[in-house]
Amino acid sequence: KQIANKYNVSIANVAVRYILDKPTVAGVIIGVRLGLSEHLQDNAKVFGFNLDTDDNEKIDEICRKSRDLYRIVGDCGDEYR
Repeated sequence: KQIANKYNVSIANVAVRYILDKPTVAGVIIGVRLGLSEHLQDNAKVFGFNLDTDDNEKIDEICRKSRDLYRIVGDCGDEYR
């Protein structure tokens, strides 16, 4: 949330920007709900900012800490397959 506030964008925008900045990623698929055009405008904000080194380090640290979640809570389950 701190990073999103820093750039006046949504947390989703930060997540998409973070993934797009990976050298092996050429694009992302973003879902929107039919009839909610404000999502289209919000999603376009991802091209209006860049994460700095400090932002990337903070996100990387969160990702490192969250790797244990799969071990703790397990996979998504059969209901999502």
